[in-house]
Amino acid sequence: MEHLRSFATLAAIPYLVGFLALCFWWRWWLLVPAGIVAAVLAKVEFASVNASDGAGAAFGIILVIFAMIGAASGFVASGVVVIGRMTRLRALRAVYVLPVVFILGFGSFFAVTWTQQKIRETRYAPPSAACLDNLHPARIADVAITFPVAPGILLYGDGTSDGTFSGATHMHAPSATRQTEAERP
Repeated sequence: MEHLRSFATLAAIPYLVGFLALCFWWRWWLLVPAGIVAAVLAKVEFASVNASDGAGAAFGIILVIFAMIGAASGFVASGVVVIGRMTRLRALRAVYVLPVVFILGFGSFFAVTWTQQKIRETRYAPPSAACLDNLHPARIADVAITFPVAPGILLYGDGTSDGTFSGATHMHAPSATRQTEAERP
């Protein structure tokens, strides 16, 4: 629990600073230049931290990433408030927008990271036992065949292959059995 509290403090403070830096610019002619300056500073700082090495580099990357997410969230909150003022929508007042964007912006990092992890797990999951044991239909040289699929071969839903094979397992139809277009019935 102590580690979680330390990480939350490490991430929340730069997020709060970035958010507060851009959440109160409620004139569009001030918000746009401030957003451009923040984006340039974030790019320069991220490149600088990424080029560094040592024990503190990981902490520097975490600080910069959460400051950038906070600044982006503050920019979005200010933009929504500016739009609400121009359209006179009471639901887009700062008292409603700022807390919602603050919470959603902070949670966006964790939602994106969790989604990427689930996609990675799905992509690199081993094939199921049923898939490894079953024969799969395919068409090679216009001949319908079924064969067990080795790992690394991708079959599409219609049974055709993308041609990728793992190792040196290539299937070629013998030249004596090939038929030209004119010879086919």
